[in-house]
Amino acid sequence: MNWQKTVAIVVPLSYRQELTADEQVSLRHLTHFLGRYDKYALVPKGVRFNLPGLEVKPFPRKFFGTPAANDRLGLSRYFYEAFSDYQYMLIYHLDALAFSDQLLDWCATDLDFIGPPWLPCTDSPWVKTPRVGNGGFNLRKVNSYLKVLDSSIPSTDPEKYWKRNFSTKPKYVQYINLPKKYLKRVPWFNGVKWETHRWSTADEYFWVDRGIHYYPDFKVASVEQGLRFGFEVAPRMCFELNGNKLPFGCHAWTRYDRAFWEPYLLN
Repeated sequence: MNWQKTVAIVVPLSYRQELTADEQVSLRHLTHFLGRYDKYALVPKGVRFNLPGLEVKPFPRKFFGTPAANDRLGLSRYFYEAFSDYQYMLIYHLDALAFSDQLLDWCATDLDFIGPPWLPCTDSPWVKTPRVGNGGFNLRKVNSYLKVLDSSIPSTDPEKYWKRNFSTKPKYVQYINLPKKYLKRVPWFNGVKWETHRWSTADEYFWVDRGIHYYPDFKVASVEQGLRFGFEVAPRMCFELNGNKLPFGCHAWTRYDRAFWEPYLLN
């Protein structure tokens, strides 16, 4: 049995070598409340950073610079393999805040993904159903992510794919598309790598919506658990829903109702 450390805190950075004043606040909360844990700064190869208390971990430049690049990182086996010495990773972007040290308690829940919930509100009118899924402050069980990315389960059932898309089409259309029927039996064209390489939205949507497809034991936190873990949108509403208690942390505090968070900031 391989021994693993419990949790690493992972802080993705960018090409910018100087932190803004708000990023320094986020870092201050991290080091004050979670200073006893192993912490890593993910930086583009060739870029120099010196953040006290964080070990610099260079990653390929393709994972930095844009939201799409960050999503590629979150869907990359390389990312999770780099932290396979740990059971969990806490992803902590520098627009997040920690308010206490509950990290080991959350690791003990044995959930695979825990993050602040998406809620239907004026801050996020596109959300129709409450569920967790925030990517800027979340806890991920490393081995479960590797199991998803190594899964041999097809993205879609080949027979159902053909029946859904072509079984009622004219014969000449079926004939033209016949190669697709057999390509769907090949993992390269119908598997987790195929799907992640074509994924076009935030990586957390993949993990929340598709993780369980590839690894049926993949466990996502409930909305109630997500509220205790963290807030993002509508923090005043989240505070009320959480029994007027602060969560473990939050994300995007500078974007959503900064005035709510001001009294809790460390100077």
